[in-house]
Amino acid sequence: MRSTEKIQLRSLTGLRGVFALIVLGAHFTTVGLTAPQGTANASPLHRVLEALFAHGSVAVSGFFLLSGFVLTWVSRPGDTLREFYQRRFAKVYPIHALTTAVALAFVIASFGVPVWNLIASHFLLVQSWVPSEFFYFGVNGVTWSLACEAFFYLLFPGLLILLSRARAVGLYVTAGICALLVFTLPALVNGVFSLVNPDPFEFVPTSEAGGPVTFWFAYVFPPARLPEFVIGIALALLVKRASWRGPGVAVCLALCVVGWVVNDNLPGWGHFQAGMLIPWALLIAALASVDIHGGWSPLRWRAVVWFGEISFSFYASHLIVQEQVVLRLGAWMHHQGWVPDNTVTWHWYQAVPFFLLDAVITTLVAWGLFRLVELPMQRLLRPRTRRPADTPVPALADQNA
Repeated sequence: MRSTEKIQLRSLTGLRGVFALIVLGAHFTTVGLTAPQGTANASPLHRVLEALFAHGSVAVSGFFLLSGFVLTWVSRPGDTLREFYQRRFAKVYPIHALTTAVALAFVIASFGVPVWNLIASHFLLVQSWVPSEFFYFGVNGVTWSLACEAFFYLLFPGLLILLSRARAVGLYVTAGICALLVFTLPALVNGVFSLVNPDPFEFVPTSEAGGPVTFWFAYVFPPARLPEFVIGIALALLVKRASWRGPGVAVCLALCVVGWVVNDNLPGWGHFQAGMLIPWALLIAALASVDIHGGWSPLRWRAVVWFGEISFSFYASHLIVQEQVVLRLGAWMHHQGWVPDNTVTWHWYQAVPFFLLDAVITTLVAWGLFRLVELPMQRLLRPRTRRPADTPVPALADQNA
């Protein structure tokens, strides 16, 4: 297996930024400025936004694939379990703890103090194991995916040892079986199980996905999301060994467009990731390959890579910023008579600048968190390991979302 320590996969860093922007756009469409609840027809702008961002869940699937790929790519010979888990804690937990504490303060201010086990589940990153939206969406809603990542990290050392022993054909078979599981596992529980005490109301409607149990199992339950992470590991091992045989970047981008359209038309839980799983996987492997060999990539531009570097802070904070800053700013703008309230469909020349304002404010907050919290805490908490002086730190710090 070739040495990869000096190879920086900047295209995958840029891809993280694309995924984070998709999630932001998906949450913006739920605000109701371009298609308020109760309106008969969506505005042309809303149809455009839906085409671009309707299913932000597929971006989370991309994050899980990337996570498995990147952890494998940057794995170090002779790495100890303690060093691995210490690096993961340093990367993820400070930002998670800070954003969770801020979100919790807003929840307390609005609704009072939640039950202690809800608070504990979020700080311990186990909220996604509970089939209740009050738990997995109850504080900072996006961090359910970090609970999945924590489960993946727990299993990663063993998975890497196991898959590293497999030949190329075994890795292809593993990836294929995992893809099949993504497509079929939710169908096994759909309509079979139900909750004795369902949530009295839902933050996110689940009826179209098959109900609360199927929604939780297909989208939130960590073991059900593990196959995507394993596919990422298998792909990274194939690329490392120069055994990957797949289409180039241009073809993969075309497949992503086709997959996006297919995914948008899948029924029920299928649109969570099924339509984009294979296109994302092929694109990740193709981007890594061209970074190795110096081929063309649209995601190595400096601004795109920079945004990818701050994307974890962006992802962890964007929903708080949107709910507590951007929407309050929109209410103030309505009070000034500049825009209607969110019960009226905004004109495109009002909604588009407001979306850009949302993105800019969130980016500034994320940049501040990245510079003032994420980087300093990584320097403080990471293990003090010796690294050759001429070996650059990989630009691709794995995304956890």
